[in-house]
Amino acid sequence: MKLEKTFGANVRRWRRERGLSQEELASRAELHPTYVSGIETGYRNPTVKIVGRIAEALSIEPAELFRPIAKSDA
Repeated sequence: MKLEKTFGANVRRWRRERGLSQEELASRAELHPTYVSGIETGYRNPTVKIVGRIAEALSIEPAELFRPIAKSDA
């Protein structure tokens, strides 16, 4: 899986685990909801600063967003 797809899938997984909508995550990370949607689909490639803001909004370490997804998590 491409890195941007892995990153996006991890954002979606962690967001859902936290019970957040895209709008709620966007608000916490100070992003536009359509930008979050673009990240989750792999269309957008966030900067390091944005990765940090998303991780902070999800209360996880940024590295968690880059870990390959286990088949049981997909």
